[in-house]
Amino acid sequence: MTSKSPPKSVSVRGRTPGVLEGVASKRWRQLERIAQALRALGDTPLTQARAERLAERFGVHWATIYRYRARLGEIDEASAIAGRTRGWKPLASRLSVKQEQGIEEAINVLRKRAGPTRVVDLVEEVAARCRLLRVPCPSRPAIDRRLKRYSGIKVHRRGVATPGNADPKISPGSFIVQRPLDVVQIDHTPMDIVVVDDLYRQPLGKPYLTLATDVATRCILGFVISFVPPGAGTVSLCMTLIVSPKAAWLQQLGVVGDWPMAGLPKTLHLDGAAEFKSKALKRGCGQYGIELVYRERPHHGGHIERLIGTKMSKLKSLPGATGGSPKARRSYDPDKHAALTLGELEAWFAQQIVGRYHHDPHRGLKGGTPAGAWALHPASGLPPGPLKRFRIAFLPAISRTLRRDGIVFEHLRYWHPIFSQWLARRERLTLHFDPRNLSKLYVPHEDDYLEVPFADLRLPPVSLWEVQAATRHLRLAGQKSINPALLVEAIEKQRGIVRAAQAKTRKMRRKQQVAHRPATVGIDPLNEAAAPTPKSEIDWSKPAVPFEGEVWHSRRR
Repeated sequence: MTSKSPPKSVSVRGRTPGVLEGVASKRWRQLERIAQALRALGDTPLTQARAERLAERFGVHWATIYRYRARLGEIDEASAIAGRTRGWKPLASRLSVKQEQGIEEAINVLRKRAGPTRVVDLVEEVAARCRLLRVPCPSRPAIDRRLKRYSGIKVHRRGVATPGNADPKISPGSFIVQRPLDVVQIDHTPMDIVVVDDLYRQPLGKPYLTLATDVATRCILGFVISFVPPGAGTVSLCMTLIVSPKAAWLQQLGVVGDWPMAGLPKTLHLDGAAEFKSKALKRGCGQYGIELVYRERPHHGGHIERLIGTKMSKLKSLPGATGGSPKARRSYDPDKHAALTLGELEAWFAQQIVGRYHHDPHRGLKGGTPAGAWALHPASGLPPGPLKRFRIAFLPAISRTLRRDGIVFEHLRYWHPIFSQWLARRERLTLHFDPRNLSKLYVPHEDDYLEVPFADLRLPPVSLWEVQAATRHLRLAGQKSINPALLVEAIEKQRGIVRAAQAKTRKMRRKQQVAHRPATVGIDPLNEAAAPTPKSEIDWSKPAVPFEGEVWHSRRR
């Protein structure tokens, strides 16, 4: 039997545009599996036999596998291979009604018994009930998946004893990872130190720290220090730090040292916090082939938990340190001794990592150093172009309909010249936005993103929190319709109040820091040219006068 030779050339011009939010959830999971299988091949040749096996696995023609690989090679993003939707319906069960009934009845019987439920006992009970119902017994994984949907059941798995009320789904012990970037852990914590503001050097309170570590080498891949509580924007910034080269950032901070740890992680090990389960993070990780694994117990993330404890202990010698508890402070007043600003604390933290932590012997590395472990298998960060697309992919997104006057988001109007060509499509657009700076929206276009500015270019940069606060103020004042001029005028008045009160109260000074100092500005590719906003002297009650080329004269029909 003669085998067919693989196609010599594959045209990828007809591929579906890879719009990230335009793919259904079921199809997106299929794309992730296909991209993962093709990425696993690396640079090895794709023979027809292997292509036929993959085609049978994913339910497509073997020639389609070559097209998928060509598209993925052209743009290493999962959405590049998007096509027609096939496969099993989402949330549909492959078990019959009687099989589902047998599993449910067996779980309800065993959950009433004292002590933890053993999976092996549940399988035997389900098998007995399926024999009575004269239906095939489901597999053990199918039964266990349904058991995990029930809350409040202590489960005994793999012969591990249950201490107290713990649910030993994973046995405590060693978690060994062989290569860098295979598993990266991220977590947040309030820092045990009080910082002061940049202007009056008065205490502001404790900032938040977001930290990322590589499990294999124990290296720190990035951190974010900010007064903004942990959220999707903070996670997006931290992900950008993980993959970014850090030389320019260290130079801006005035830190002397080398921080080569950067690259695209394969797996993120996270807890169950809401910011780690956002749609933006899930779609962004799926876009770049990053697997998300959620740890079910705090001790399952022992590496990052222990690292955070170590880093907080290093703060005890700094002025303004609060200690781990009020009892540890005793008669020490952190507000009275606070001396570091947020930027100075950020520089000190980076210097401590670059100059000490990465070069100290680590017990988990059997006496080796994190820098030495990384040098055995170094990786490189993303270049500036893909880095910007990477950053945008993790930002929150909205969907809006394009109108003749542009796009309206939070009562602010945006316009781009290309919109005049898109009006005939009558379709909704997916827009990414940075909550700290709403002066631009990012619209997916071909293989990049378009930056869509304000329609009125006179408007200053504003944050999402400022816009929402101003909107609430205007609503309470009885303003039914809100236009951008009124909104910006209210924001300018609120900023004036903050500037006048920042020397009086800590809360107002903290708001000033959050609004006008984005965290980790030196490495944010979306705010490279950010500059302090000058005081506005524009009368917002008057409409903007358009240029001659901006006026569209109506035509008589």
